[in-house]
Amino acid sequence: MTAAKLHSDNVSISYPLKNGEEVIAVKDFNMTVKEKEFVCIVGPSGCGKSTMLGAVAGFQDISGGNLHLNGKPIKGAGRDRGVVFQQASLFPWRTALNNVIYGLELAGFPKQDRQSKGRELLKLVGLEAFENHYPNQLSGGMQQRVNVARALAIEPSLMLLDEPFGALDAQTREFMQLELLRIWEETKQTIIFVTHDIAESVYLADKVIVMTARPGMICEEVKIELPRPRPLELKRSPEFMEYEKYIWGLIVKEKEKEKQTV
Repeated sequence: MTAAKLHSDNVSISYPLKNGEEVIAVKDFNMTVKEKEFVCIVGPSGCGKSTMLGAVAGFQDISGGNLHLNGKPIKGAGRDRGVVFQQASLFPWRTALNNVIYGLELAGFPKQDRQSKGRELLKLVGLEAFENHYPNQLSGGMQQRVNVARALAIEPSLMLLDEPFGALDAQTREFMQLELLRIWEETKQTIIFVTHDIAESVYLADKVIVMTARPGMICEEVKIELPRPRPLELKRSPEFMEYEKYIWGLIVKEKEKEKQTV
């Protein structure tokens, strides 16, 4: 049996308002992510997907419940988690290589070791020929690949990706999904990936966690039993479309519930 990498037990996250009231963003969130598993989280807009990911990253305090990584409670950010956001947020004055190795510099790795590691990771993401290019000389997709390489450089136990392809055009986004699966299959990282794109979640994931409308709870976990490796052509298959249709139906139901409570 594959060991649990991450476990959340009745996690709740709330925000205080200026009038003294409280907004509950996430409620009774129970999730288990196994070693080397690729998990996507989807749900209605504003359901708390990114909030929950922020709690796993250690950027967001939880109000109740328990959240454990490798059997230990999460108490803030740490090098055991690599985070990739929608915007690449690369340092414009640093080359691709120097952006990738930034975390290794902070950790005090010797220059030769960190540059060797950085070049290895640029090769992994297909950018070995661009190590001396600055961010403004790279396309959006290339910048995100540098961003992924930078997150991998610290050898995290868990990778967290929050809408990483959301700012890319449709064509680039599809190729980046294919590229991410290639990288995942090579590194066997454990990944939690937040997206609003249902097709993206079906294509990438071993399982898709569908959240309810706020307060965000788990509506259903959908196991994606599609063969790997997954070519982009798989998205046109009847089996793929059935998963997409089913998950979309769950989200539509949640949106209808949300309307009824307004």
